[in-house]
Formats: sequence, structure tokens, C-alpha cells
Amino acid sequence: MTTNFVQVTPFLGAKNLEEAIAFYRDLLGFGLFVSGGGYAYLERERVGLRLLELDESQAMLGRVVHIYIDVRDADTLFAQMSEAIETLQSDRFGTPKDQPYGQREFWVRDPNGHLITFGQGIGQNAKQWDYRG
Repeated sequence: MTTNFVQVTPFLGAKNLEEAIAFYRDLLGFGLFVSGGGYAYLERERVGLRLLELDESQAMLGRVVHIYIDVRDADTLFAQMSEAIETLQSDRFGTPKDQPYGQREFWVRDPNGHLITFGQGIGQNAKQWDYRG
């Protein structure tokens, strides 16, 4: 049977599209593939994000989204991003930490308040994911 699903690419509202693009591109290493008309599509290793510039009158603005990105090695990824991430205020990121539910995670908050968590399974959870890269 052929599968039909490809990936999930959430929409994130942005007050300032250029600022949001810079955050995901320059701090988190996403590539910018499409930009125009108040819209941008960014992707890193098949993880896609869609940014939509919104003004104060649009209902989606101000709603915070939490995205969880499963990774193979949270510590290595954090080390790759740490120089850029650590330029943020301390309340906008967290360093890698083991969680009681069997994940090792770090997180960042984008300029619009959206929370992006990067995590890997540890202990019993280390084997639960069949990553198809």
C-alpha cells in the first residue's frame, strides 16, 4: 500500500514576517524556500514551518503554538545552535534536560511567543521511534 501523508507543516502567525524568518533561518538553521505576499515556507531536514504575517485584526495573531520536533541527538543539535540561541534572553530558551517522561529536550521561544521544543527519546523511549530519514 502506498502512503499518502508526507509531513506536517504548521502555520505560525507572525507580527513581523522578516523578523520571524530571520529567527528560524539564522538561529535555528531552517532554509527559506518561499517568501512573498505575507507568507514564508521554511524547512530543515524535512521539518517544515509556514509563517503567515498577520495584523492586529486577525484572530490567529496572539495565539501561541507549541511545536515538538523529534530529533536523533538533542545535545548535538543544541551545540550546533547554542551560539545563536544563547544571544536570546534567558527566558526564551532552555538547555537540554532529561524529562521524567523519557525525553531529553531543549526549547526556544520565537519572537511571537511560539514554543519550539526539540527532543529525543532516552531510556525506554530511545527505541520507540523508528526514524525514517
